[in-house]
Amino acid sequence: MWRQFYAGMDMTHLPLFTLILFFAVFTGVTAWVFLARRRQDYDVISRLPLAETVAVTSDSRGARDHHERE
Repeated sequence: MWRQFYAGMDMTHLPLFTLILFFAVFTGVTAWVFLARRRQDYDVISRLPLAETVAVTSDSRGARDHHERE
């Protein structure tokens, strides 16, 4: 079936190119998510279900600070 499909195709390199492109994007997004500099954000988020109420503030540089309200 696939042999018949690719027999009439002029650009047989496109499936391989799209596979490589998908793998590169997937690897890039995975690396971006698991970077060490984002670990602090994920630690705070992981504690949210157990926290009472959390206030998130940010300064002019965009740095976030998390405070628990009483």
